[in-house]
Amino acid sequence: MVSMKDVAVECGVSIATVSKALNDHSDISEETRRKVKEAANRLGYYPNSAARALKTNRSYNIGVLLNNGLAHEYFAEVLESFKNEAEKKGYDITFVSNHSKKMTFYEHCLYRNFDGVLVACEDFSNPEIYEMVNGRLPVVTIDYIFNGSTSVNSNNVKGMSELVRYAYSRGHRKIAYIYGNVESEVTKERLAAFYKTMDELGVEVADEYIRIKKIRNDAAYYFQVINCGELNKYILLDNIYKNCVNAIYTSSAIESIKIARGQKEI
Repeated sequence: MVSMKDVAVECGVSIATVSKALNDHSDISEETRRKVKEAANRLGYYPNSAARALKTNRSYNIGVLLNNGLAHEYFAEVLESFKNEAEKKGYDITFVSNHSKKMTFYEHCLYRNFDGVLVACEDFSNPEIYEMVNGRLPVVTIDYIFNGSTSVNSNNVKGMSELVRYAYSRGHRKIAYIYGNVESEVTKERLAAFYKTMDELGVEVADEYIRIKKIRNDAAYYFQVINCGELNKYILLDNIYKNCVNAIYTSSAIESIKIARGQKEI
């Protein structure tokens, strides 16, 4: 294995100079930086991540808590974007599994020496998530706000309003809404925006057009695409709901479109 010392000998400089050149320090000339990097590439030198971690006290690794999130189209896209940006900054990402009963999520992240943690698609009422957020590691949450931590949130009110208004602009007046976790702040915001927008448009919402998908009390409410599809079929195909637009704000909307297209072109 080629070491930094080998690169230093090849270039006729000190190991410290090689280290600075490879890490783009400003006190190294452009000529020296170029010479060192060319030699490193030629010799096949790769930095040792363990040695770098010891020296910098950073692992350049970010933990991701994503409970089945890859099965959800929205969160899969979020994760892909997150991964791309992390890689641009020189970071790797590692999924944190919940199969271990020996350690909590937080203990696992400390054990892995993560520089930070992204939390999405989790049951945010889980005590282990509270432990994580209140720990010493930097934490970013998706679509949930904890006091004192950074969060990235969808504009649920604007999104729902635009969705309803689009359906209205297409001539639809019977607009149904299916939702899952009634305790979720996301659900509360979307449901309130749905009613508010329908009221602003002067459209009455029949009670039977609001349906709750009964689910387990955990993060699985993001992933009930198939079961929601069955509920969509009930709404779309039942005689009571003919010509009703199923304005669903989750990935189960894809299932609705498939069902509707099976009956008529939309």
